[in-house]
Amino acid sequence: MRILLVDDDTVILDDLRYSIHWDKLGIDRVDTAQDAATAKEILAREPVDIVISDIEMPQESGLDLLRWYRENNLKGKFLLLTCHESFRYATAALKLHAGEYLMKPFNVEMMELVLQKFIQELQREKEQESARILGQWMTSNIREARLALWSQMLSTNPKSRWEDLIKEARNPALRIDETCDYRLVIARVTNLEADYDSYGKSLVNFILTNIQSEVFFGQPENSNILVYEFPNYTRLVTICPEMDEEKLRERCRLTQKHCAKILSATLTYCIMAPCHVGDFPKTLEKGSKLLEQCVSFYGEVFSEDQVEAHPAEEESVLQMEQLEDFLAVKDKKGFLSYLKKELEIRVKAKALDANMLKTMIREVNQVIYAHLAEQGIQISLLLNDALSLQMSAKADQSAADMIRYENYLLDKVFAYEAELEKSKGLIQQINEYIHQHYAENLTRSEIGTEFYLVPEYLAKMYKKKTGIALKDYINDYRIQQAKQMLAHSDKQVGEVAVDVGFGNLSYFSTLFKKSTGMTPVEYRKQAGKK
Repeated sequence: MRILLVDDDTVILDDLRYSIHWDKLGIDRVDTAQDAATAKEILAREPVDIVISDIEMPQESGLDLLRWYRENNLKGKFLLLTCHESFRYATAALKLHAGEYLMKPFNVEMMELVLQKFIQELQREKEQESARILGQWMTSNIREARLALWSQMLSTNPKSRWEDLIKEARNPALRIDETCDYRLVIARVTNLEADYDSYGKSLVNFILTNIQSEVFFGQPENSNILVYEFPNYTRLVTICPEMDEEKLRERCRLTQKHCAKILSATLTYCIMAPCHVGDFPKTLEKGSKLLEQCVSFYGEVFSEDQVEAHPAEEESVLQMEQLEDFLAVKDKKGFLSYLKKELEIRVKAKALDANMLKTMIREVNQVIYAHLAEQGIQISLLLNDALSLQMSAKADQSAADMIRYENYLLDKVFAYEAELEKSKGLIQQINEYIHQHYAENLTRSEIGTEFYLVPEYLAKMYKKKTGIALKDYINDYRIQQAKQMLAHSDKQVGEVAVDVGFGNLSYFSTLFKKSTGMTPVEYRKQAGKK
């Protein structure tokens, strides 16, 4: 297999040429070019399987080279490298069907994984082409057929065609023995957002299955690992003929170690007891529930027999009064230390399950929400931004995620309380908002939403601080603006009323006369004389 490296920087070229284990990847020829023109000459002379090119080069860029490559229908894989994280570059690369897009300085292990992905795809394409010519679909699709059969055996209702599945399994090419027991090793992969942003979902899933297949079965070409994607996590199901639990534990830990070198994701493993293929669906369902419920094992490797049934907790798990005391004096350190202590006790005893963690989160939030409600702060508005919603959704994932969320929540709450304590500043902000929006259908609900305050509390606080009712201040300001318009414009009285926020002319005239002692028409005449 042949590869071409293109970069105007000789240091980068040497780094690429001598740091990658080409022999291990099955690449026997590595050519280099320092500009797009030289690369085109090489590519025009003879086929190249993979091109790795820098984007930023003089004269013609890597994107120009990729465009030429596509226009000439050259077959092969193309990897782009860049020093600059640019959405424009990434978008252009996608449009031109670049195989991958990586940032410099590159990680050697990540680079080798991408190249492995390319090589497997090229081999598969060649096999499929060969199968098409020979008419032997099964010969070139053993891996896909095996994975498809495993997937059907793991489905929730395989019995509808169980006999057909067993017949397929007996195909010697698939090497599936339906008479022996297997172990399902189920992984719950979380915290994938950063990895998806950096490498894309397809490459991340390839890395996960590639590393696990290499560790578990000694080959990167996966034929025993199924990937299931969910909104907040990914599930990997590995079907293992190996029965030794300790060996499987060691392989799980080794996979975690290798993945940690290049990914931010967290892998939590549950090793299930041996089972027959007919029991796959209920075993998978049980293991998936254990991974969801047993948050004490988050980021670890455990087996189903390690999980003990815990009696239902009493209604209250935490000492609510103590949490209230910490909040009253804004003692964030004390608040979080108490929570950590309670969590550590349960984690150490492996007694923290999803239900208990959710109960603890609910109790903590109940204390915080009640504390804010006393001050008229609408927590639903204060915590309605994307980051708050994202952290809240992950809070019950593990003890660490709960602490991280409560720390964030306290910071946000205490910061806003500090703003509220500057009541004069807040009144000024409310007045400025009224001055900017008086012509609209302005209500205390709208103003409350703007400042995260319950409307009733807002009105009460405003009256207490200014001595004027909020509604009266809004109407007084509107009347002041109306007086200016009546004195300095030719607008009809009805138009003036609408322009300052009154939809009802009669109501406007009544308030105007109450404020000035004369009707709008009388006021305009007097202003005209002056």
